[in-house]
Amino acid sequence: MPISKELRKMIETEFGREIKYSGDCEALKQAIEDKTHIVIGLNTLRRMFGLINETAIPRGTTMDIIARYLGYKDKKEMERLLGDASDISMFSDVEELDIEHLAEGTMVQIAYDPKRLIIMTYMGDFHFIINESQNCKLIQGDKIRVTQLAKGFELYATDVIRNGENIGQYHAAKDGGLTMIETFS
Repeated sequence: MPISKELRKMIETEFGREIKYSGDCEALKQAIEDKTHIVIGLNTLRRMFGLINETAIPRGTTMDIIARYLGYKDKKEMERLLGDASDISMFSDVEELDIEHLAEGTMVQIAYDPKRLIIMTYMGDFHFIINESQNCKLIQGDKIRVTQLAKGFELYATDVIRNGENIGQYHAAKDGGLTMIETFS
């Protein structure tokens, strides 16, 4: 996902030239690593500058590295010091399931890395029952409450009910987010 024009300009100013080509990203990668002593992925930079057509949103750790390259402690400090007048944030189209308008009984299949799969049925009021799970801690029969399912974002269940008992919250897909969301009857 390309970064905002303002953030791009800040990076290019620090770097000393425009980023137009893949080779520019290779040189920027080296400049960032030389200055921060932190490794950043070449494809991450290519995505940020729109040289790879992918929709992944830069992780917080990536934005912390960029902030350090620009002379800030981390992303939060950069945002705080630049204030509302600066546009360093990004907007992106997100593939998201509209749970609020989902029909009861609709089956939802989600996947995330590494090789995790959950098939669940919508019960209404943001509640789902797990029909099948592969390689994850949720089990068949668990009831979960989820208010958002978006590709590229983590799965967050505010409540997990197992055998009538609330066993707490469940976080999954923390590294990379959901890779697939499908509905079927």
